[in-house]
Amino acid sequence: MVVDVTGLTGAGNATYTQYMAAAMNGDRSVRQTLRFDARMAGEELPTVPAKFRGIDGLTGRLVGARLRASTGEGWLRLRTGRWGKRAVTTVPLTTAQSPVPTPDAIELRSGMRVHCHEGYVGRLHGLTVDTRTGLVIELVVRVRNDVLAEVDLPTSPMMPLVAMSGRRILVSPAWATATKSEDGGLLSRGGELALHLDATAEQLASSTVLRRDEEVAADIWAILDANPAIAPYTGGLRCIVHDGDVRLFGTLPSPRHRASAEQDIWHVPGVFALHNETTVSD
Repeated sequence: MVVDVTGLTGAGNATYTQYMAAAMNGDRSVRQTLRFDARMAGEELPTVPAKFRGIDGLTGRLVGARLRASTGEGWLRLRTGRWGKRAVTTVPLTTAQSPVPTPDAIELRSGMRVHCHEGYVGRLHGLTVDTRTGLVIELVVRVRNDVLAEVDLPTSPMMPLVAMSGRRILVSPAWATATKSEDGGLLSRGGELALHLDATAEQLASSTVLRRDEEVAADIWAILDANPAIAPYTGGLRCIVHDGDVRLFGTLPSPRHRASAEQDIWHVPGVFALHNETTVSD
């Protein structure tokens, strides 16, 4: 979901997924979240070889991926075309890697079950890519809602994940070790593909949480409204939040005000990227 807030009360929506994070030291890094089953369009993922991108950039619906956990290399599985001419194409994330998945590449699918050492954690929802290098830097996992069902004592192995129930967390792709059928049998016989992580529940519980858009938006307006230099101008600002990506629009009276608002937003937990598109009034 996308939260679009105008001033303190307005609402709307957008479809931005690109993370363009301006670090506090002024360096710019680029990070993008890709959700399975979502449509990709535009100039996303500039590291993808040109032959896989049309005039408008990389297009198609992301139906799966392959991951080489040891290096972070990835290949996207995109469904393209319309009506009866649909096809699934495998797209390498960079020109430096093999154009086809290597034999050790792990299969990733939308909604596949994810397991850690202690048991079933939740479902896979997507991945994030550093668009400077084209490497997969995180896997997006939604923790199961019923973790408490696995806990009978405070010392139970799954206890650390109780606080994460229902939340989306960002986990290291280096933890991915294998995918296999849930019941150990062949997928053609009804087995469900599962992703196994070489990590404990306690390690997963320390992962970064992908906060809800509404929570991040509320904290952004709270911190801007608490800044006496910015508060008089929040009515002329507009903010779009999507999966930790923040886009700020509007007008501020000086470059110093613009920089102050940007610094405030970076202090909000869950902000992973910021596009400061405000302008300075004459």
